[in-house]
Amino acid sequence: MSKCAVLLLPFFIGSLITVEPLISQSFTDYTLVNSGLNIVNDRFQNQGVELLAKNCPRTTIASGYASEEKEPKVMKVLITAYSSSIDETDNTPLITASGNYVRPGVAAANFLAFGTKVRLPKIFGNQIFIVEDRLHEKNNDRVDIWFPSKEEALRFGSQISEMEIL
Repeated sequence: MSKCAVLLLPFFIGSLITVEPLISQSFTDYTLVNSGLNIVNDRFQNQGVELLAKNCPRTTIASGYASEEKEPKVMKVLITAYSSSIDETDNTPLITASGNYVRPGVAAANFLAFGTKVRLPKIFGNQIFIVEDRLHEKNNDRVDIWFPSKEEALRFGSQISEMEIL
């Protein structure tokens, strides 16, 4: 980070704290979008105001404490299957891109971070999958579910379904 940026950062944060309440006075719902900073103003604490952080879970202020809402994000996605065969993976077929061994509940996705928990309720019910693997870069639009055998993966095929990001 440059010296200029380090010197300007406190002024930028201070302006968010002082200017934002002036701008939002005309709104009944006070919403603040920032870059992950949890700036809690005394004025907001007593009103149960929601803070929205860019690229972060939605948080709610209740009695001065932030807590995550339990509402999963739902999206339609192409679901495919893979197994630990060398023709489907690299030269380490039993190790995921995150460094863990494959096992039931492992998912691969390029658009989700490692460790993201997802559920595919219409296909697998309440089973939770954890993103621990990646796909070839040409397959950025899908989620790949690991199966123990190639036959099971072929039987599953590909399906379009709703996915809950937990």
